[in-house]
Amino acid sequence: MTSDIKAILEQVVISPDVPIAEAIAQLDRAGTGSLVVCSADKKLYGLLTDGDVRRALLKAVDMGAPCGDIANRKPVITFVPLLPIEALRLMNHHDINHLPVLDAEGRVVDFLLRRDLVAEDELAARARRRLDSVVIPCSASIAEAIAQLDRAGTGALVLCSEGDRLHGLLTDGDIRRAVLRGISLDAPCQDVASRRPVTVEPSFSAAQALHLMNQHDINHLPVVDDTGRVVDFLLRRDLIADDQLNLSAVVMAGGYGKRLLPLTEQVPKPMLPVGDRPLLERTIDQLRRSGIREVNLTTHYLPDSIVEHFGDGDSFGVKLNYLKEDHPLGTAGGLKLMKKASDPFLVMNGDILTGVPFQEMFAYHRKNGAEITVGVRKYEVQVPFGVVECDDVRITGLKEKPSLTFFINAGIYLLEPSVCDLIPEGERFDMTDLIQKLLDEGRSVVSFPIMEYWLDVGRHEDYQKAQEDVRSGKIQ
Repeated sequence: MTSDIKAILEQVVISPDVPIAEAIAQLDRAGTGSLVVCSADKKLYGLLTDGDVRRALLKAVDMGAPCGDIANRKPVITFVPLLPIEALRLMNHHDINHLPVLDAEGRVVDFLLRRDLVAEDELAARARRRLDSVVIPCSASIAEAIAQLDRAGTGALVLCSEGDRLHGLLTDGDIRRAVLRGISLDAPCQDVASRRPVTVEPSFSAAQALHLMNQHDINHLPVVDDTGRVVDFLLRRDLIADDQLNLSAVVMAGGYGKRLLPLTEQVPKPMLPVGDRPLLERTIDQLRRSGIREVNLTTHYLPDSIVEHFGDGDSFGVKLNYLKEDHPLGTAGGLKLMKKASDPFLVMNGDILTGVPFQEMFAYHRKNGAEITVGVRKYEVQVPFGVVECDDVRITGLKEKPSLTFFINAGIYLLEPSVCDLIPEGERFDMTDLIQKLLDEGRSVVSFPIMEYWLDVGRHEDYQKAQEDVRSGKIQ
């Protein structure tokens, strides 16, 4: 056993008798997302992950209880000798991030992390970004930054002064918060940027950079030399072997689509063709491209056409589960038909076309400690008359045909598993009912402003616009 492996095992090995509270502290120190639970003779007892601990917290398990009580007693394992590529294939096959390695006697002799198994040359090729795509001058407006963010697809831009000197970091979240505060999009982007972002020196290895990102819960890391000049820009998604989200999705696909009659007489609305393929196929493809691999479809109206087209989802790159509603259960009631989730999950209406970055939304949800994150869209209404402002009988002001701005519910949500306990069994229950219940209880409901493409295909004119947007390339 090399000294490096020995050092790793010292960080991640824990006895099954150690209290859960101490295991949490060790997980935090190790930064690996899991611990190997071993008996005194180094024989494998189980694997304890962050998820196991979170579930224990949700179940109100005593933090003084032995960590072995909540560990997975039958984790995926492998044996020496083993090539790194074989270990990576095994992890990808089982969708796991941690792999204990045993000898012939069942003793733990190594512990592999998926993020460490990427070849260094591939890691470097994927991690580096051309700086001209992410660097923006401090004087640029927020509107210009939004356009550049959309082109770059990185979720953040580096603000630089003359000579590529670091001035700040502007993230997707910074802009969304600015939009919510009503800040003008003509304002300089430096006004809403972080002026003191976390940075690394060029000498940092990829593993060190990833550890720093995990430690600070950030997704973007400027690399700055000793003169303050930005020389690289790292993304967390490029520093791991696989960018799949640990996130499943529910798509509400059971509606009648009455406003689209007669188009929906024989075809459920989600199966209406948009361009050369059904609307729902476009949605599932976007989820797959975002790294989501398990999708639940709620069905009611003409469900057979959906099942016949998609099957188990394998040919579309996802695992599909069907949640059949015997009677309409609303936009939240169908969630009770789903297998109880242990991690946050995405919910979206089946008649939406959008370019929402689900990875960014998930990071935003987690960062804000939300129980539900609601995608919202800015919507302007032009009043066709002069508006009179009154205080009792006195007129206090006049506005000629004003434009009023609201945030509307965009039909896209991220939910923590615990909120499903508020949904009644077998009854019609809408997402608005669930949100109101949470608000009444003073729980955390957060808005996620959507600036990307979004279209609710609910009316004939919306359906026509969807076809036009496909032809013009606005929709992939």
